[in-house]
Amino acid sequence: MLKYMWLYLRRRPGRILVFIFVVALGVSMSLVISSIFLSFGETRSRIAKINESWITVQYLSESGRDESIDNSLTEIFEDVFGLSDVIPVDIAYLGYNLFGSARANFPVYGIKQTEISRMLRESNAYISEGTVFSPGTNEIIVSDSFLRASGVDLKNVYEEISEMSSVGLYTVVASLEGPSVFGLGPSGISRGKGSFGFLVFAEDGFLMAVENELRSRIIGEELSVSIRGPVSSREALERQYASYYLGVFLTNLFVSLVFIIALTMLNSVSIRERRKEYAILTAIGHSPASLKVRLFLESLYQGIAGWILGLLAGGAVLSLFEDRFFTPNGLYIGDSAVSSICTLFIPFTTIVLSQILIGRHLRRDLVGLLKSSEERVGLLKNRFRNVGLPWLQFPLRSDGYRSLFVNITALAVLVTVFGLLLSSLTDTVRDSGWLFDQCSYIQTSALEEIRLPEEISSKSTAVLPADLLELDVKLMFGTSKLFIPVVSTEHSRLLSIFDEDPSAGTLYVSRSLFDLIVNGSVRGLDYSSMEVLPNLESLAGVLVQDRIESAGLLVLYDDRDLAGEMRSFASEAGQVELVDKKTFELKIRAETQFMGLISSIIIYLQYIVVIIIGLVTVTRVTLARRSEISIRNILGQSRDEIGLLFFGELSLVLFLGAAIGYLLTTICWQIFRSVFLRGLYISSIVVPETLFRISVMTVIVMLAGVITARFLISKQDPISIIER
Repeated sequence: MLKYMWLYLRRRPGRILVFIFVVALGVSMSLVISSIFLSFGETRSRIAKINESWITVQYLSESGRDESIDNSLTEIFEDVFGLSDVIPVDIAYLGYNLFGSARANFPVYGIKQTEISRMLRESNAYISEGTVFSPGTNEIIVSDSFLRASGVDLKNVYEEISEMSSVGLYTVVASLEGPSVFGLGPSGISRGKGSFGFLVFAEDGFLMAVENELRSRIIGEELSVSIRGPVSSREALERQYASYYLGVFLTNLFVSLVFIIALTMLNSVSIRERRKEYAILTAIGHSPASLKVRLFLESLYQGIAGWILGLLAGGAVLSLFEDRFFTPNGLYIGDSAVSSICTLFIPFTTIVLSQILIGRHLRRDLVGLLKSSEERVGLLKNRFRNVGLPWLQFPLRSDGYRSLFVNITALAVLVTVFGLLLSSLTDTVRDSGWLFDQCSYIQTSALEEIRLPEEISSKSTAVLPADLLELDVKLMFGTSKLFIPVVSTEHSRLLSIFDEDPSAGTLYVSRSLFDLIVNGSVRGLDYSSMEVLPNLESLAGVLVQDRIESAGLLVLYDDRDLAGEMRSFASEAGQVELVDKKTFELKIRAETQFMGLISSIIIYLQYIVVIIIGLVTVTRVTLARRSEISIRNILGQSRDEIGLLFFGELSLVLFLGAAIGYLLTTICWQIFRSVFLRGLYISSIVVPETLFRISVMTVIVMLAGVITARFLISKQDPISIIER
């Protein structure tokens, strides 16, 4: 058997190496994508790991610490065995950006400066850069990975852009290094509204027992408090990892489908071309069962070689990604053992499908097998036997280009699907910020104390007292915030969108927003009447009331550079929140960053497969038609004319496949959208970037194929081909 494999390798080294390379490519990419999913789970586990250092007992309050709850908890702490110490804290929660895919809350503990060293010692962390916070300020110390994930440097102001447990601005003065993700700040960090409680420390080995005892005692007292410790954190992590493992499985399944199509095509071509070989082996005494075993071992050896090579290549890529992708985005690489095991799906499925294909061919008798080796079944059967253009006969009447046609169609489908998905996410977020292209909204709890600098007031066209409604609007995955300014009748005349005096109690909206409100996709609005305003576009709206209790200022301007000055002013002012164009740009990045990464990986994965299939197809077709090429040379056709023939065939196959893939996907998307996505706002039907991407990729594959064909044609000697 090994001798047979060696002879097969010497006879067909290119085909075997291509098969192994494609398997390795699929395994390595599957490993990388799976590790990205698991890195989110690992990062969340680092956030939850702080609960293994101490137990957090906390409650929510709108007006600072609750004395009655504190007294009840203090009495409970005195009777718990194994408890060593308790310190009061107030807690703010900040959002950890998991590369745009989600945001995970982590705690910032408000403590006294004297407790900093103890907190660092208990959590095995240390201050790697910066200085400690000052009492009575908004200064915080946070983990270094969080700073990288949020793009914040020391001495910069961190601004929450999504709704979290505590929303506000914090000045980062130092970074922490350690196994956990958490933060430290001065007492009062939650600003009198948020989470309050105690950090409970236990003697060595008693932490889990103390948590269970506290849980049972607090439940008995019926106190409205929550407990987070090693027991609850592990339970939460198990639930979270279950969803990430599902993501790993689905990712491997999707990537596997992409490569299994290509590998099955390659195997199918190889099996058809070797039917004469199977017939000869049958004639000299090999039974179909022995042939199946022989060919199974061939596929097995190639699959194992590709899998091992893919794991090695994937490990190398992960090491590179750790420095250039994971670490710069504040992510941690977890254990890749699960990802490695899941990649077995690619070679295993390919081997099974190969056996099915082999079984179909070996069911025939010896004569049928020999006859089938001379069959030519075309992509469109033989319906074009009498086609008028001779150069169309080969691609239409033979199966030479079938694998390339299927894979370029699959590439066009993938590019179109992900283009439409990304468009469905970005359209709503982008268009909901149309009104804020030339205005900014400043919101603060101390509005009467806000004084805009002279350089901002002089450049603005108007400054209006206003309120801001935050409404939920449906996205394809989750929801997004829609902001609608509320202005008084008196000040509404300063808005350029009104051609006549507006009416009090009227909600003025664009046509698109009107349709969403009527369909029930946007709720929570209180108005007496609604009117479509022609001057409003996209998802814009303004509510006009007789009187309003303004919580902020709406600053209008013509110079868009003023938005940057407004943002700088908000950062310096401290407790000021801002809504402007950049708010929506950040939201778009947060909504599409992860999907954009995954879609790009999968698309370029399929693109590499198409290029490989294209080069293999052109090589196989050219070598199979050596006699035809030599006869054309003898009849007087130049190599340029023969190259033009191959160019026409490739153009037909590639552009026909790409067009079918794009049109079929677009039609299916419109049907799916009209049936299942009626309540969603999607402005783009045909995405120019998608068409451009498909066209560029198709042209590159075509050029690579033409260059390969011309090279092979130039190496053909007509006399030697005829003699052969």
